[in-house]
Amino acid sequence: MIKRIVAVAIAVMMIAAMAAVSVSAASTADPGTGAEVSNSAGADTASDASGAGNVVMFDAGKWGANVKTVYCHIWVRGGDSFWGWQAKAEACTKKSGTVWQYDLSKLNSSTYVEGGLKSDTDYCIIFSADTGAQTYDQTFGTACIGDTAKMTGKMIENAVDSEKEAFESVWSTNSSKYGPHLAISSIGNIIGSVLCPNESGAEVIGDWLPTYYNSPNVKATDTLAKALPKFGVKDIQAVYAYILSKETDEDTDAMLKILENAYAKAYPNEEKKTIDKDKAEEQKDAIENGEDISDISTDDGGSDGSTGGDTTGGSDSSYSGGGDSSGSGSDGQEDTIFFVLVAVMLAAAGVMFVSRKREN
Repeated sequence: MIKRIVAVAIAVMMIAAMAAVSVSAASTADPGTGAEVSNSAGADTASDASGAGNVVMFDAGKWGANVKTVYCHIWVRGGDSFWGWQAKAEACTKKSGTVWQYDLSKLNSSTYVEGGLKSDTDYCIIFSADTGAQTYDQTFGTACIGDTAKMTGKMIENAVDSEKEAFESVWSTNSSKYGPHLAISSIGNIIGSVLCPNESGAEVIGDWLPTYYNSPNVKATDTLAKALPKFGVKDIQAVYAYILSKETDEDTDAMLKILENAYAKAYPNEEKKTIDKDKAEEQKDAIENGEDISDISTDDGGSDGSTGGDTTGGSDSSYSGGGDSSGSGSDGQEDTIFFVLVAVMLAAAGVMFVSRKREN
């Protein structure tokens, strides 16, 4: 009789332990917010469209009362735009007063960039008017949906045409991560202040050099000698590999020499860098396969995504992923399971001890 009671008790405790483990595995806390999230397969992912409605707004107050139409031009950083400049599909509607509103659902119909806005893609945005006024390139992402861009009153050199200036604009609620795009102008000036969230300084330099390396209006070597430290870039090998991945028809050998000479000027007290062409080809393939450019650094002084000075950009590093140094998983489930099983074993031993004592 006693043995039967012991067996039933152990079975009950084992069922309780399994239930505790199931509860532990069913939900975990989001490491960034502390909110409980589901671990079940097929759980809903975050929506690509977030914010107060699928719109973006712009306050054109500083452009005066003569503005009849405002346009919203959005493009993938380093890629195509959804619509042509001031196309009909880019026209905004007046919301109230000097505030204009653009319906982002229009982007879904684009054949240049398919699929509308995506949460894992970097974009830039410009607002312009029928009067010829326009804002400077402003970084943009799905986090900015529902936000309002407003002009600061400051003018910035046009990134493509140095003889023109554009109005600087910032976001009302997302200015800590998005804003005037940090870039290199057509005459070699460093303009703007913010990189896109997923963008690196090496990519900015790699986008600029194929267009301006032989321009009569800029000394590319001198420009990069200033830009490399400003963007926190030392791994010119990775920059060259990124340029190769763009499959440009320009003279990549000339660009290689410019990068090496610029590094020597930017970092005169460090060992001279020589780009390995064969290694660059391997790195190019890695980039084309979607690997992060920071993952293909060839030395300890590679680009870390920082921009130097007081500028901001790169991914938010407030939460560090990877393994938990304590030895448990990220949600502590291993510790929970361990202690539950220990408790079950101790309880079973206790029941057996009591039953044996009673028999004696």
